[in-house]
Amino acid sequence: MAVSGDAHGPDRLPGPGLLPAAWPLRAASMLRDPSAALTRMARRHGGLCAWNPRDPRHVFVFSPDRLREVFSQPDVFVVDSFREFRTPPGSSFDRLGAGLTRLNGAEHRRHRQIMQPPLRQQRVLGHREAVIELTERELRRWRDRPLIRLDQRMSALITEIAVRTVFGVEAPRRADRLRRLVSRFLAQAGSPATLALQRDLPGTPYRRTMRLAEEIEATIREIMAERRRQGAEGSDLLSAMLTARDEHAPALTDDEIVSEAYTAFCHESSASAVTWTLFLLDQHPTVLADLRDELDGVLGGRPPDEEDLPKLELLQAVLKESLRLLPPTPLSMRYAAEECELGGYRIPAGATVFYSPYVTHRNAAVFPRAARFDPGRWRTARPTVYEYLPFGAGPHHCVGRHFALLEITIVLSMLLQRHRLSLVPGTRIDRANRMALVPRNGMPMRVLPPSSAAPAPWVRGDIRTSIDLS
Repeated sequence: MAVSGDAHGPDRLPGPGLLPAAWPLRAASMLRDPSAALTRMARRHGGLCAWNPRDPRHVFVFSPDRLREVFSQPDVFVVDSFREFRTPPGSSFDRLGAGLTRLNGAEHRRHRQIMQPPLRQQRVLGHREAVIELTERELRRWRDRPLIRLDQRMSALITEIAVRTVFGVEAPRRADRLRRLVSRFLAQAGSPATLALQRDLPGTPYRRTMRLAEEIEATIREIMAERRRQGAEGSDLLSAMLTARDEHAPALTDDEIVSEAYTAFCHESSASAVTWTLFLLDQHPTVLADLRDELDGVLGGRPPDEEDLPKLELLQAVLKESLRLLPPTPLSMRYAAEECELGGYRIPAGATVFYSPYVTHRNAAVFPRAARFDPGRWRTARPTVYEYLPFGAGPHHCVGRHFALLEITIVLSMLLQRHRLSLVPGTRIDRANRMALVPRNGMPMRVLPPSSAAPAPWVRGDIRTSIDLS
């Protein structure tokens, strides 16, 4: 809540009490492995703490009760993507980041009002055939390929689905080009070298980031012009934005459409969810066998239709459990728009408020034996939206949630009926927080017949600190 003139809270939040000399070490630990650093922070200092209790400008919220406070006050705890990145006003980078992930208040409500109708549950079912067609095309590419990089193939597939469903374009080469541009852009924008020297100078990572943003924007505007020439009629999101009219809100400008089209196109969360779910199933052969029995019984080799989805109970539980253990967005932020209180503590205006689904989902009081992959827990588990939040919470929760769940369900059900994917034994799997939680050095998988009864392969790396694989 906002602080009135005479309000006061306890003097200090819990926290490590850093000496200035220790700050670089703490910062390096956070950059290297934020999930591990935040887990340690929560274990040592509880559900609400600060990086520096003497000056709480970096606050960490893990407790569901405190998360409720944050998400129920969207005018106090605001979003602002790329705040740490100096984007020149009027630049392509500035426009790409100006969508729902940066907007608050009335502008956020206006954009969401236009974006929501084509993304509602019944409307997204109309994209089922496109997802099936593109998944089938991807699986055909695996014929006679004994080994694949699963993370790369899922990223390529999800991008191709996004090009079709967001832009209404059937162009694999354009999809691949846009995917590569966005991948390079995100890698450059988040690199320490780019953040360290934010000046548009020749040869710098910052300049390369700016140029990549310009190429992405130019490609999106080309597609917009093409769709207008074709009449801009279709079930894709771009058509909806180009033709949206509302008597209570002005239509989106072209700059705003560029922003929202880019935001909607970034589907790395879905690729992450599919990749980690297949990894977890490979590590738990009994669950995988039970799931194959369910798919065989309900689908009999075909893709799921609308009537099938409620019958795939184990698949839905597997997906929920995967999103709990390895949420695609393990860390996110809000910013204090004004001096306020949180949990009774005074928070200064401008403070960065971090929250971590990765940590909150490991609350043993809500999820007993929280480090275990146990889809069976979802027969009785009924967590609140503040205890289980893979898609966020509050007014800024993921607008594309229904579509993401549909595409992930279709991709998994088709792939698992066709193949058994098994990690190359001894592979090192480490977490990396990029735009989504990904395997740092990729995930090489052997492509086997679906009936293969391979044991869980041995795996190395820090993934073993995320999941109890004993």
